[in-house]
Amino acid sequence: MVLGGLCLLAGLLSWRILVVGLAAHYAALDTPDAAAAALGWRADHPAALFQRGEALAAREPAVATTLFQASVWNDPTNALTYLALAELWAAAGRLPDAIALAEVADALGPMRSPALSRSAAFWFAQGRPELGIERWSILLRTQPGTAGQLFPVLLRLADEPVTRVLLLPLLDQPPEWWDGFFAYAATHAPRPDPVIFLYNGRNRRGALPSPVEQRVYLDRLWKDGRWTDVYLAWVGGLGERGLEVQGLIYNGGFELPPTAMGFDWRITPTRGVTVETTETFGSGGSRSLHVVFEGRGPRFQNVYQPLYLEPGGYQLRGRVRTDGVPPRQGLRWAVRCNRSGAEPLAATLPFGGKDDWQAFTLNFEVPPSECQVQMLRLEQEDQVGERWDGQGGIWFDDLTIRRGT
Repeated sequence: MVLGGLCLLAGLLSWRILVVGLAAHYAALDTPDAAAAALGWRADHPAALFQRGEALAAREPAVATTLFQASVWNDPTNALTYLALAELWAAAGRLPDAIALAEVADALGPMRSPALSRSAAFWFAQGRPELGIERWSILLRTQPGTAGQLFPVLLRLADEPVTRVLLLPLLDQPPEWWDGFFAYAATHAPRPDPVIFLYNGRNRRGALPSPVEQRVYLDRLWKDGRWTDVYLAWVGGLGERGLEVQGLIYNGGFELPPTAMGFDWRITPTRGVTVETTETFGSGGSRSLHVVFEGRGPRFQNVYQPLYLEPGGYQLRGRVRTDGVPPRQGLRWAVRCNRSGAEPLAATLPFGGKDDWQAFTLNFEVPPSECQVQMLRLEQEDQVGERWDGQGGIWFDDLTIRRGT
């Protein structure tokens, strides 16, 4: 008799396991037919009730409401069910009850992507965009892959003066994903205005912009030809030490490492040449610019600095020490207007040979039009000759530009 009872109990348990397993199997398929099949095996399956309610919400909201309520009763931890029911109640005019349900959902599902997305949509629909943006911010922090969908939307908000105010909380306390969004905005904004707003509006708590933030910002303004904005933003990010070496040429003594940003030095690598700023005897400070040729290569024109000079006459001054570069292959300083194919406004004679430190000057005139930004470049005048073995070096220091000639 005991054995018979145990067999009966085992049979009932096996049947229950089968029913629960089949219901879970059909519910996991996440289709209306599968949800109906799951409910055929287990009428109180919460996921199937939710799926069935989703399928009926548009055309039979009353039935869907009953299904969602039953789903909540059987699984009170699913934030999506509360949000689905909140949407129905909001549509039916039960707004206080809907908001209460949405607040429960936000407490239950703060890290779940589907719940966050649906919560954001709910709050936007209720005219509470600040809460929607909060949910987006959590999504971007916990699910970085959502940036592809959300960054374009945030950029549209920044592009419209009326909606920019919604981003002020993020600008006041930028989240960890903000730098990625700013880089996206600087690259993809149809016009510079929203990028300028995002850059100037950020609360940095007295700190300077990060190099990454400033670089993408300056690159965007440069692309748009906003020269005054570029210059002011670049100066604003220099810091105390950078301001000490600011002049019509920046860091003309080469005391600071070049950053290749704004109106700082830009040094691009090239085959057969090493360019460095390092110590040597006779330096005006602790460093000088050193160009070392280690073999024949392409024409050298790989050290340059943009200038932001008003129209008028100027004089470039500096010191040079040559160390075995043949005069015909030597380097010269040339000043041009920053436009394609521009001929030099003026250029020094090539520096070559072998000699101790010598002073040099170059007078030049910035024209009144089509020359808002200029370029000071260290370059070889012509292609390197075949007879030169490509060995030698040259030093520069104490470069300055002064008004007048």
